Amino acid sequence: MHPVSLNDDGTIKEIFKPGIYLDSNFLRYYFNSEGAEYYFDENGNDIKPPWEEDNEPRFEPTQGDRVAKVISDLIKPKKFIKDFGRIRHIATNALSMASLILTPINLLELYKIHAEVTFKNICADSIGVKHIQRMGDKPIGKVLTKIYEMASIEDGDETYKDLVKNCHFNTSFAAAHGLQGIFYVEEHKPQITIGDIESFLWLLSFLQLEATDISHIHSAKMLGCEYFATLDKGIFSNKEIIKKSANINVLSSPKELIETLLKYKKENV
Repeated sequence: MHPVSLNDDGTIKEIFKPGIYLDSNFLRYYFNSEGAEYYFDENGNDIKPPWEEDNEPRFEPTQGDRVAKVISDLIKPKKFIKDFGRIRHIATNALSMASLILTPINLLELYKIHAEVTFKNICADSIGVKHIQRMGDKPIGKVLTKIYEMASIEDGDETYKDLVKNCHFNTSFAAAHGLQGIFYVEEHKPQITIGDIESFLWLLSFLQLEATDISHIHSAKMLGCEYFATLDKGIFSNKEIIKKSANINVLSSPKELIETLLKYKKENV
């Protein structure tokens, strides 16, 4: 991640414009697609990663590697992976004038999602998928609370401490890996006034958008972002209203984000 400089009024400086605010659901796919940028260029062409261009002998893939690839090919849409590979290639190589913007609100949600998903994976390995697949975030939260309490006991069982460590989102590691190529607004100070609510936020609430989604859209407006990338159908279905009331263009697919990044592609790179 790279820090973003702000103007006195809290908007991102001109050098980072146009700004594309990434919603948390979009950000998660970006994060999970780490490495795909080495296999696709900005135009979607297949490329070889640097480590495959030398003449070093290759080891045969293990049975586990082959199984993982088969399952991945069957379940994950290849086009989806390719699209995010293109997005990451553009962002990590700084090929576009447009900046992908992240705020502490996004990071907070990533902590929650990472803990839930990681814990489910651990449970699936330990007690089977059937026991965990229907658990929602609230039941999982109760178990994680118990685990954290046990981990906090001095000279307690190290197993609990290991579980907390595994489920904890490592921001520093993510910044240099899954979140590479994104610009982070560290000093973001979102404020919602009665005037903000009466001017346009009430409408988003009236349209039944979640409070978290509204806070993201409001943050994008406060930062002066021209675009808002999301996979949320509720936001997408109201994109015309959001454009009119907040002057923000909603990008509702990886394809639309790629088109926007390439629209502002730097020359001679």
